[in-house]
Amino acid sequence: MKVTQYKALGFSYATLVDRERGILEGLRPLSVQSRTPSSDEQLLHAYREIAQELGQAGGNASASAFHGQLYQRMAHRLHVIPGWDESVAFGSSSAHWPIFEDAPGALQYLSKFYRLILIAPPQGIDVGALTQRLPVAFDAVIEPCNDAWHSSLASELQRLDLERSQLLPVRSTETDDPWNLRVDFPVCTLHRDHRQPWNLSPQALDGKRCEYASLADLAHAHQTALHA
Repeated sequence: MKVTQYKALGFSYATLVDRERGILEGLRPLSVQSRTPSSDEQLLHAYREIAQELGQAGGNASASAFHGQLYQRMAHRLHVIPGWDESVAFGSSSAHWPIFEDAPGALQYLSKFYRLILIAPPQGIDVGALTQRLPVAFDAVIEPCNDAWHSSLASELQRLDLERSQLLPVRSTETDDPWNLRVDFPVCTLHRDHRQPWNLSPQALDGKRCEYASLADLAHAHQTALHA
């Protein structure tokens, strides 16, 4: 497949933001207070479970309130008495989760050739806080509130005068990435190497698969395809 055949890219949140790192930096100090500290994998699994529970409970809590409640429930699971200051700090942390180093530059390059669409997580994210930290404006932002979020995507594509086949979804390897269950057309996957986020993967060099180690690799693949 050629990345140049598409007119829009649909980025899931975790392709731009190191969400797992942000979550773990906030929850590890809580875990070490437990009699049975959890591994990173266990903390991430528990985070996703509690986030889903809070989402199913309904309500329109802000991102900070959502994560404050999540922190309280996580502490209860770990049999730890949560501190108020720590709960507030974790509640506001999602607005400052680290952006992948290559994302700003890659987005600036890709915005010259594609319409950019952001697929946000269904709960607990302040999209405005993220967009203020990036050097480009998204042409559309989809904020899933239920399993039918693809209808919102279809409406936005229509507004942008785009066919669904002209959109290339770009997903992360996180287990709850919104594209995992909603893709009915080709998809591009970022297999990020957190130790070396700028590395040029073999996939970016051979151009045969849409699997890359970073957004920088995807931008490089586009440059390669233009000059093929």
